[in-house]
Amino acid sequence: MSISNPTYKDYSFANHGEVYQILEKVFTSHNIKYYLIGANARDVQLYKAGLKPARNTADIDFAIMVPDFEKYDILFNELCSRGFKKTNESYRLIYNKTDTILDLLPYGEIEQDYTVNFDARDISLSVLGFKEVGEQAEEITIKEAGFSLPTSPVVGLIILKLVSWNDKKDRIKDLEDISLLLNSGWEFYEAEAYENHLDLFDDDFEMTTAAARIIGRKMKPILASNAKLQQTIMNILEEAIQEKPKANLTEVTLALNMKKSLQEVQRILSEIKKGITESSTN
Repeated sequence: MSISNPTYKDYSFANHGEVYQILEKVFTSHNIKYYLIGANARDVQLYKAGLKPARNTADIDFAIMVPDFEKYDILFNELCSRGFKKTNESYRLIYNKTDTILDLLPYGEIEQDYTVNFDARDISLSVLGFKEVGEQAEEITIKEAGFSLPTSPVVGLIILKLVSWNDKKDRIKDLEDISLLLNSGWEFYEAEAYENHLDLFDDDFEMTTAAARIIGRKMKPILASNAKLQQTIMNILEEAIQEKPKANLTEVTLALNMKKSLQEVQRILSEIKKGITESSTN
């Protein structure tokens, strides 16, 4: 993916500074751990790497660690006193001033078997991986706006989007985002490759597959802390990689969005798997 000198205003998060600052005040006052996920997190990571953003989005998604629904409701009510309003979706608010959609996805002690159940409309939310990715969240400074955002790391976004895709195969945008992140892998990790992954510079070196191996290596400690999460991701990768009479939707969609052949996509996914399973090289 080429770097095209994007400006700050090109990114989806550029118009949400007021919302972010309100959230920071409320969450900090209640000692709530939170971090950005979804399309805004994708764009924050692209911004950090100096890469042009993809499709725009008005939605903001935060994972928030809460002990129970009582605390969750307290946070919602306080945010409503600061310019937000509730919607028909139990996890969604809208900021009145800008009509910004805010999804607050709870995890932590509130969950049961990696699921949060909202009684109001019999809605259940899978939060597998939220805790593990949250432990690796990065504080990214948005220098033009003068604030910072706790954000899922790139590999965390890929993990969460793979889990989301595995739960609901109609969420094609998850694979679209994964495609963008994988195609941008070398831009994300080039400097780190020269510092920590010199073994990848062999006769078969290729930037996208080398970045995929680094992605797998960086996934490894996140996945190692949760057996179910690791097995879920490994199953997705293995199913996409294995030879079969007809390719699955996963690798076909990735190939179309990455503008690569099925064989190239399967090699990229194989490199991610190798990075997860290999012995440490550092």
